[in-house]
Amino acid sequence: MLLFGSLLSIYVFCRAVLPLRLHWGWKAGLGAALLATAFKFHLLHLFGGPMFFAPELPEPLLIAAAWLFAALFLFFFLLIAADLGRGLCLLCLLCAKRRPTERFRRVGNRVNLALLAAAAALAGCGIISGTSVPGVRHEEIALPGLPGELDGMTVAVLADLHIDSLARIGRVRAIVDRVAPLNPDLILLAGDFVDGRVAVRGGDLRPLEELSAPLGVFGVPGNHEYYSGYEEWMLFLSGLGIDMLENSHRILAGGKLALGGVTDPAAARFGRETPDLRKTFDGAPPGAVKLLLAHQPKPAAEAAKSGVALQVSGHTHGGMIVGIDRLVARFNAGFVAGSYRVGNLRLYVSRGSGIWNGFPIRLGVPSEITLLRLKRQE
Repeated sequence: MLLFGSLLSIYVFCRAVLPLRLHWGWKAGLGAALLATAFKFHLLHLFGGPMFFAPELPEPLLIAAAWLFAALFLFFFLLIAADLGRGLCLLCLLCAKRRPTERFRRVGNRVNLALLAAAAALAGCGIISGTSVPGVRHEEIALPGLPGELDGMTVAVLADLHIDSLARIGRVRAIVDRVAPLNPDLILLAGDFVDGRVAVRGGDLRPLEELSAPLGVFGVPGNHEYYSGYEEWMLFLSGLGIDMLENSHRILAGGKLALGGVTDPAAARFGRETPDLRKTFDGAPPGAVKLLLAHQPKPAAEAAKSGVALQVSGHTHGGMIVGIDRLVARFNAGFVAGSYRVGNLRLYVSRGSGIWNGFPIRLGVPSEITLLRLKRQE
């Protein structure tokens, strides 16, 4: 975060502040504002308690800080795009043996102002989208070898709730109320339930107790559970009726389905058990269809080699912004949102059912409650 914040502030200062015809005092003030915005995570952490990514601060302050940071983030990328056009203009001037004029500089400043306004407006729209209650996304997944008894089985998927001082009990209640009418056969929660300690955030997750399905409600830890007090959260979530799978499996549907769940790679940083697919399905009936719940989509290739038919994951938030999602995919083995085929395995990556208050922005990538319908592939 330090490196990115430095890059963000230096580039925007050099490109948008230095060319202005302003006294150096004003430029220094704008530079200080840029630094404060670029390093908002560190400033909020300074005043908001021990959770770096989830400070306990008033919601309006968090929203305002998120809007400023998102506007700067988007402005940064818009400036890069503008620089490509600006470079072409300069090249044309050089080819014509002409030098940039004062008018060229003034036009550049006006373009920068327009881009800043666009970035601010997009950030506002992104926050409205990011903080809205997710709708239901229906997906049909065809699996070879799916027993006839499981043909048409429905699986509700929730991922990345990220309950904190910005997303609280009201949001959880609204999500649970949207899941109930779906009447799924199975409910899966793909990690990153929370940001914060049980003593502070536990009450906000209480509505999850009302989730129910004939085959059960299951979950796996995400990386943020490790940051928030892993042992306490595993006990608490289990107490809500969520069967937490930690490198273990359950046999469902009369032995026809083996549902496994793995821990998160973040476990290694805390001296805890890392994901272990072999252990997860050890002892599963040979003929059972294997379904894997993993917070991150990265294990898909290994899961395919292990005979897993379907993997359900989250973690990516779908990339949050169209265009930026391609960059997010590069950090997640090429996976970011939706359905993929990896060998004989089908992978579904949820765009997430919640928001993370560090960047509660969604542009063209809405959150989702997913209802998967499994179909037999002939």
